[in-house]
Amino acid sequence: MKILMLRLRPPAETIGLQHLMIMEPLEFEVLASLAHKDDEVRIVDLILEKKSAKTFISLFQPDLLCLTGYITHVATMIETAILAKRICPSVKVAAGGVHLEVCPADLDHPDIDYRVVRNPVTVFPLLLSSIRSGSGELPPGILRPGQTAEDLPQMDFAWASPRRDLTKRYRRKYFYIFHSQVALMKTAFGCPFDCSFCFCRAITGGAYVQRPLSDVVDELESIAETNIYIVDDDFLVSRERVQSFLTVIRERGIRKKYLLYGRADFIAANPDLIAEFAALGLRTVIVGIESFFEEELTAYNKHTSVEMNEKSLQVLRKNGVDVYATLILPPEWDTKKFRLCGDYLIRNHIKYVNLQPYTPLNGTGMKVNEDTLLIKRQDWAKWDLAHVIIQPKNISVSEYYRQIIKLYQRVLFRPSVLLSYLLQYPPGLLLKMLAGSMTVRSQYIFKLNEARALEKKLRTEIKKGIKNA
Repeated sequence: MKILMLRLRPPAETIGLQHLMIMEPLEFEVLASLAHKDDEVRIVDLILEKKSAKTFISLFQPDLLCLTGYITHVATMIETAILAKRICPSVKVAAGGVHLEVCPADLDHPDIDYRVVRNPVTVFPLLLSSIRSGSGELPPGILRPGQTAEDLPQMDFAWASPRRDLTKRYRRKYFYIFHSQVALMKTAFGCPFDCSFCFCRAITGGAYVQRPLSDVVDELESIAETNIYIVDDDFLVSRERVQSFLTVIRERGIRKKYLLYGRADFIAANPDLIAEFAALGLRTVIVGIESFFEEELTAYNKHTSVEMNEKSLQVLRKNGVDVYATLILPPEWDTKKFRLCGDYLIRNHIKYVNLQPYTPLNGTGMKVNEDTLLIKRQDWAKWDLAHVIIQPKNISVSEYYRQIIKLYQRVLFRPSVLLSYLLQYPPGLLLKMLAGSMTVRSQYIFKLNEARALEKKLRTEIKKGIKNA
């Protein structure tokens, strides 16, 4: 069987972290390892390719086309499936990804033959067997067009060794912000916490499952890259597990540099473990600070506090570990809250921050009056955790975008931060980051001007209405 796996480009409307990071398609590398030895499998990363999906589908003439993506890719995945059927009428199209697993109805389309809505590592080999045999019988966890996921059972979680050789031609181009040539690793599925804004628990139906550490370290040892991004929803969950991981990599003499997600409460409570991890290669932790206001942390069901946030940042800074902080920007914020947030970030020596306007994704615990949405739910490309989705309550939409731009500029481009970058990173990486930052900034400025034009038009219409009255 000829299997083509297409990693799609983000839509132009998506405000893009893809300009600041491009990572390997780990999900495809894992699925590729489950194919039969006689299957011909090709992974194409369209983010890095100059040619189009049409070109690769036409040249490869696949029997099975695999697509995956986030909520922002929904329309693109459907368009690609339609294109593939037009080029190769007999091709079967399978779609997956975290958004589809939670919201499969969004990709219910006649040109998508199979929607993988349960653990793909378990069901993908069964799907391949079904296609080969022509039996038409599908395993639980895969939906045909028109079917719903209401009665599908949860399935056991499994993992397979990724076929990283299939992305060899791209690997030197994969990077994450200030980390070049990065490889991904996953050591657990789901998250044991229940933050109201998070999609992670919805993906796994609330389950949290960890891979055996021996398996994790064996995979780690096989990776050629030095920079490792552990993409667990939260790697710093259990002190015992982290301690065991450190013990094993020390015993095996594994020297890597690590980037990972970690909660503030764990970091604050385990400064000795963070120090040990830093000595063994921990370089960066993405910390979900979410807010510097207690009432917002409570509303998000975060189970942390401002004090924990501050202590965690102190622990990381003391051990020379970089912090990439993420914050949620509620629609209630005014210019004063933005200013206070900037003060707090600078006072806590944050050099890199990801600002996420409050985004009520389906499948999370975020409740919102649908009438307050500025962007329709079917306008998938703009649900990127960067667009202002909800009508701000105390300032205009254009002012909200202006404050986001201003806050980014105030935190990321202050002289002391720029100087530290010049001393720490090579010129090529700095130029790449500068170009990416300018692209994202231009996207935000476009949204700002778009909002201003709409507000001006609305004011004009109101004035006309009053005059006519």
